[in-house]
Amino acid sequence: MQIPSLIAVLLFVTAACASPRPQEVGSSGSPRSYSHGPTYAGNGTAAASSTAASTAISTSSSTSSGALTSPTAPLGVVAARSGSPIHFLQMNAAGLRFYLGGKTLSYCPDIVDDIGTCPPGNETAFSLCSMAVLVPGGQQLYVTPRGEIGYTQAHSTLMPNGSLPCPFTYYKAPGAPLGLLSTEAFGADGLMACPTDGDAWQVFANLKNATVPQGNISQCLGFDGLAVDYADLYAAWEYT
Repeated sequence: MQIPSLIAVLLFVTAACASPRPQEVGSSGSPRSYSHGPTYAGNGTAAASSTAASTAISTSSSTSSGALTSPTAPLGVVAARSGSPIHFLQMNAAGLRFYLGGKTLSYCPDIVDDIGTCPPGNETAFSLCSMAVLVPGGQQLYVTPRGEIGYTQAHSTLMPNGSLPCPFTYYKAPGAPLGLLSTEAFGADGLMACPTDGDAWQVFANLKNATVPQGNISQCLGFDGLAVDYADLYAAWEYT
């Protein structure tokens, strides 16, 4: 997957006719009504759903047979929340956390680079439980009780106290070009992005008790994680 091609898919589905509201998979594996989440995080309601998300992952409970609830390849993710500053921003790994916007931060040792086997390292890709990295031992995904979604340092399995591994859920309707990445960890209703002191927005589980960068959860925006398969098994040696 190249990010320009992902943006092209999003632009295509945005231009298409809107479909009925899509369904987001619940912990039971059955679809549930799609929305940006409850209003406590300033998220709005299902009426604010983006055309891109609606067209890309639309389905109904009567047609959900054959839907995927686990991706078959690593994923690249772009946020969808129409009419907002986070719409179509790529989800990037940086500083052991996830952000919308900014740049992916990665590292590959010189000895690996010298023999030409470093993955590109300029895009972020991951599965439901781990990053798409080549480093021995991998890097595991988690969510903290305060909503931060992150990944472990290379060569370490250490997570913040109380964290849950494998934080994400996934749903892709039969024949749909995009899947939906979300989370129900600690009772969350999807994903949200919160402003930081820089240009990027940090990604959190949508929890009313989340500890956010600027301390004001009402500034956070719920979003839909539009997910497309990454072309390779590994996107980076390790993310930093």
